[in-house]
Amino acid sequence: VSLLDDQRQYFLARTGIDQRETPRDISFCTHALGMSDVLEVEDATKDPRFAENPLVTGDPGVRYYAGQPLVSAEGAPLGTLCVIDVEPHKRPLNAFQREGMAVLAQAAMRRLRARRASIIASREIAEGEERFKALADSMPDIAFSANGDGEFDYFNQRWQDFTGLPLPYTEEQSRKVLAPDEHDAVMADWAAAVRDGKSYERQNRLRRHDGQFRWVIVRALPVKVSGTDRLRWFGTITDIHDAHELSENRDMLAKELSHRIKNIFAVVNGLISLQSRKEPQHADFAERLTQTLQ
Repeated sequence: VSLLDDQRQYFLARTGIDQRETPRDISFCTHALGMSDVLEVEDATKDPRFAENPLVTGDPGVRYYAGQPLVSAEGAPLGTLCVIDVEPHKRPLNAFQREGMAVLAQAAMRRLRARRASIIASREIAEGEERFKALADSMPDIAFSANGDGEFDYFNQRWQDFTGLPLPYTEEQSRKVLAPDEHDAVMADWAAAVRDGKSYERQNRLRRHDGQFRWVIVRALPVKVSGTDRLRWFGTITDIHDAHELSENRDMLAKELSHRIKNIFAVVNGLISLQSRKEPQHADFAERLTQTLQ
């Protein structure tokens, strides 16, 4: 089974010869390209096209050749499936043998097409992975994935930038980055989500490379692997420390304002009560006003 380029003929598969390639200008297969049927040479020494060919006059001493063209789905001639002999043949191939050559050529082309499809698919997968990695590494958030058992198998570059820990991720890193008082609860919640196959969301603290524990929100979703019942997990870790502190400050301010406003009303109610004692004729109005304020 041979393929040809503009200069060489390459033997993809061979039996009975040791050569792996020959120059195209002396190749028998060159003459078979473009034909729709088998090119058959019963005695190369009597064929003017090949009588002076080095493959005939020298080693290996070709005498007989039959080559079935290999044509791509696009109609491009690629090479041949051929048989050669060092003895001339007295009779040409019969119809059954010609059909056999055509069937073998079709089988070879199926293998070539499958190989080409595999190479293209592998290249596309590799390019897709590179695009995904570039996209994931450009995210401001930490992106991660995990297998169906909840074992983390991918973190983007942001993980290393944030935690200062090297990639790839290891299980030991969880104790280094999670707050000690939250570690067990965080891992228990994650295990429960994996067990139940439900989405995960939790706020907890994560140790930054400078030693500061910062509030983050972790979200993850289970995704079914196409054609199977297995799940994979994809998620993000977002730094919400500044927003978390702002929220806490607002809550503290609201509580303080509430306390002070209650004190103000208590003072007003006290003043009304004192004034009503000095002017008993307004006691009913003072009572209604006090109830309204309360």
